[in-house]
Amino acid sequence: MKGKIIIFIFVVINLLSCNNDAKYIRDIKRLTHQRIFFPNGYVELPCNSHKRLDSLIKQDIKIVSYYGEVVCTSCCAKNLKMWQENIKKIDKDVAFIIVAHSADNNEFMEFSDSLSLEYPLMYYKTNIFGENNNLEDVLAKNRTFLLNKDNKIVLVGEPFGRDQLSKLYKKCIDSLMVQR
Repeated sequence: MKGKIIIFIFVVINLLSCNNDAKYIRDIKRLTHQRIFFPNGYVELPCNSHKRLDSLIKQDIKIVSYYGEVVCTSCCAKNLKMWQENIKKIDKDVAFIIVAHSADNNEFMEFSDSLSLEYPLMYYKTNIFGENNNLEDVLAKNRTFLLNKDNKIVLVGEPFGRDQLSKLYKKCIDSLMVQR
């Protein structure tokens, strides 16, 4: 199984290297196998379901999408709506965790109320999540991660809207399900 995961990572690196963007590749190499921590101090923004962050964090397989300093709430809203629609196509046993922080707490709280999300949002008033996980300089497209049961990154990159990467996520999720 471990060999399959390494092959998947190699395929992702090769897919992204077609863009000749060395930053993408550096991010992926640095982040792969890195453990992600969920520091205390977050606010759980409510959602339209029974899902709670404390139970999602404990699940064996997680997809985490990190929105660093949210400066464009309309851009973030568009991404979160797309995220929410695409999540429905993934296996039910996968936890989806959206992490964000913003300098303008009031604006962000009003914004999140208007979204009607089906998944809770993990909101930090500071960038403690990014700092603790060394994510400050990671490109935006590399801020979505597939995590295994040890919270180690198996895949890096935004799978939604990218067919090849989305298929790779599904294959890795299937492999992780077998390993449980």
